[in-house]
Amino acid sequence: MSKLNIESFVKKIVIVTLIFMIGAFVNRDISTTPTSLGVYFEELSNLFPDIKNTRFPQRLLLPFISYITGLNVQTLNILITFMFIFHLFSYLLEKQNTTISFLLSVGVVTTMIFQFHITYGGYPDALSLFLYLLCIKNINNKKYYIYALLSLFTREAAIVMFPILYLIKKRNSDSEKVLLNLSIPLLIYLPFYFLVQQGENNANGWEFYLVPLLNDPMFWFNKSTTHYWLGFFSALKFLIFLLPLLIKSKKDFLLILISFISINIQFLVSGGDNTRYWLIFIIPLVFLLKENLKSTNFSMLLITFIILLNIITPKYYVFTDANEGNMYVTPNDSRLHIFDIYSFFNN
Repeated sequence: MSKLNIESFVKKIVIVTLIFMIGAFVNRDISTTPTSLGVYFEELSNLFPDIKNTRFPQRLLLPFISYITGLNVQTLNILITFMFIFHLFSYLLEKQNTTISFLLSVGVVTTMIFQFHITYGGYPDALSLFLYLLCIKNINNKKYYIYALLSLFTREAAIVMFPILYLIKKRNSDSEKVLLNLSIPLLIYLPFYFLVQQGENNANGWEFYLVPLLNDPMFWFNKSTTHYWLGFFSALKFLIFLLPLLIKSKKDFLLILISFISINIQFLVSGGDNTRYWLIFIIPLVFLLKENLKSTNFSMLLITFIILLNIITPKYYVFTDANEGNMYVTPNDSRLHIFDIYSFFNN
């Protein structure tokens, strides 16, 4: 590595560390303890390599990394989140200037993209988003397909990302070849999925999700409708206001449309965590930010204003109790929040 490359790398590390610290300050600290479903991933890590009769044997990549590194799954998530921000900043720099890339990255860490992964300890979503980002960052080489495969072993819901990844990849490649190559990760993963799903203690197997749909195809979706749009907003908050600046062609519009459809498939087959499902919308958004956002005084002022709005409003977490079907809105206060939009519109 040349001296110039070392200096560039160190500069990125310093900037990304600052961005991470801004996110940690705004989001009120960092949790290093696995919580809720994260406890099951920590348990899987401790039992590895015996994955039989565990709750999520099909989601083994994060527990496997925890097993071989000796770090608990939430400590790993914090490190992965840092790497996500580093690669996000580097990816944006490929076409955007340092100021725009910095502001956009700060915009991301003032949303649930950051807070979910440093607060809800041990979930595999941080690793999923990191792998999706590596996919689009390596869009022109074969690593793209490796990261796509690894995303499936992180969380089977990665399958809904494949139409999005396909549309991004085929912009610069033969569409039939991309489709064929993307089918290979699925053909590798699906036999594994159905094999490990046979465990007695796997309470979240495919039967759990699909059997209720036999009587009511909208069974899961109906559980998520109460605060559907708040769930969408809660994931990226005011960053979604950048969308009108990013749609420049039919391809861009199609990417956003298919992203909406793909994400909603999750609501149809599982329901539940509205906010969590919408987190993956950051991937097509980041792709379009890099490709289409023009660096102007107006765009810099708009992004700065969006950061301010993200900071002064809580980051809501919208989810459904899978058993009772009740939907909850949990405001995750920032250190500086002064305006609760949910309360304002519901009082």
